[in-house]
Amino acid sequence: MTRAPRMSTDERRKALVDATLPLLREHGTDISTRQIAEAAGIAEGTIFRAYDSKDDLIAACLTEAVSSDRFAAQLDAARADSLRETVTRLLATLDRHHRDVKALLVAFHPNFLSARDAAGAGPASDGPSGADAAAQGACRRPDPAAIRRDRVTQVSALLAPFAAELATPTHVAASYLLALSSGYHHPMVAPQDIPDPALLTQLALRGLTREA
Repeated sequence: MTRAPRMSTDERRKALVDATLPLLREHGTDISTRQIAEAAGIAEGTIFRAYDSKDDLIAACLTEAVSSDRFAAQLDAARADSLRETVTRLLATLDRHHRDVKALLVAFHPNFLSARDAAGAGPASDGPSGADAAAQGACRRPDPAAIRRDRVTQVSALLAPFAAELATPTHVAASYLLALSSGYHHPMVAPQDIPDPALLTQLALRGLTREA
């Protein structure tokens, strides 16, 4: 095993989260600390100098996946010189973001989709047990209202250079675009195939741009 480079505790935690997120998307929470260590290129024991347990690391992964800083970095790729191209890139970015978060939620909470598919009929089972229950107990769920406020603020800032072209304030346009994208990922209403971002852009801009 190659000796791990010297890092601060915060740097090590971030590196571990970055290495663990792809494993969670692929394998769910049933991953070993050996897999995590191999992905991060460190000794297995190094994990526990940054996190008290694997469950703490897994909980940190979900928090990071929906963090404002991570979302801001993703939004950087959506910046463009025109409103149409910016919205197209934004919707593509949101699509990837929603796919990632949904995959993680399913990994953390196996009943996430089945409970929603039941349309209010309750969970599909009596609930998780054993390791699944422990992982869910360790998962400190982020505040959805706070996340939504941050997302609206960030997308509104992305749209700000094109405010004169919009028929609504930028924060309203941001809310519409976020709702449009997230709706295509909601288990109860999402179509089987998510439309191309360019098609969603055409749909969105018909209601957002000023009429000539």
